Amino acid sequence: MQIKDNCSIFEISSADTVRFRRIVIDVMSEACQLSSDDDEYGGIGTLGEKQMHAAIKRFICPDETKHEVLIDGSVGCKKLTDEEENDKKTKKRRFVADILDGNTIYEIQTGSFSPLRDKIQWILDNTTYNITVIHPIAETKWVSLINTKTGNVENRKKSHIKGKITDIASELYFFRDFISSPRFSLVILMMEAEQYKKNIQKDGRKRPRYKKYELIPISLLRAYIFTGASDYSIFIPDDLQEPFCVKNYSAKSGIRGIDAYSIVKTLCHLGLLEPAGTLGRATTYRRVNN
Repeated sequence: MQIKDNCSIFEISSADTVRFRRIVIDVMSEACQLSSDDDEYGGIGTLGEKQMHAAIKRFICPDETKHEVLIDGSVGCKKLTDEEENDKKTKKRRFVADILDGNTIYEIQTGSFSPLRDKIQWILDNTTYNITVIHPIAETKWVSLINTKTGNVENRKKSHIKGKITDIASELYFFRDFISSPRFSLVILMMEAEQYKKNIQKDGRKRPRYKKYELIPISLLRAYIFTGASDYSIFIPDDLQEPFCVKNYSAKSGIRGIDAYSIVKTLCHLGLLEPAGTLGRATTYRRVNN
């Protein structure tokens, strides 16, 4: 899969699908060998990563010598001014890249984008590296319950909730300050995945309680690639009549509550939307025609 292609959406090839499945099998086998019965199992990688993270990392870059590389301000960094050289905060910043391949850093983020914000900003401000964030979304999810007493997997069923590209809408707000940078790109991998949940029923409780244990990939479906501000226009519904308020946007996009406000602010920051006045007490917006 060439994730540097300048396109918004493309299908995963059959060869990539087969390769990804082999990687998942290898990762799961290693996980079983490391900790088959350990309730405190925290992951299989050097930093305690989960199987989803490990599989994607190996898929993007099979060469493990390029994994977990320290970005310490020496190689690939911009030349500092005398003032910056004397800045202790600048000199002490250290980050570990999930993948460093050539002049590009790849970060696999399976959760919220918030923890990556400072790291990415520092890399863009202080190095010459390009950076790509890769985030998986389970479009199709199978839910399996693990009985902690027997160790058996029970009640496997298909979730009625489908993952969508709009699931990351509110997360983009954390990247608003650099999302339009020519050195930043975002890749969303849509996939089929298995969600395992553990029974954590306590003594005295009649109804069982479950907590999410691990989300394991099954297969890749397609990818969304964002390399510039215009690519994010995918979050603006075609049938959205102007001017519109956040309530109108929410009704058309299906993005609810505070998430709708966050993505509208991000789209304004990207120069795709702009304020168009008010309607009562609500601010209205319109598309920016470039």
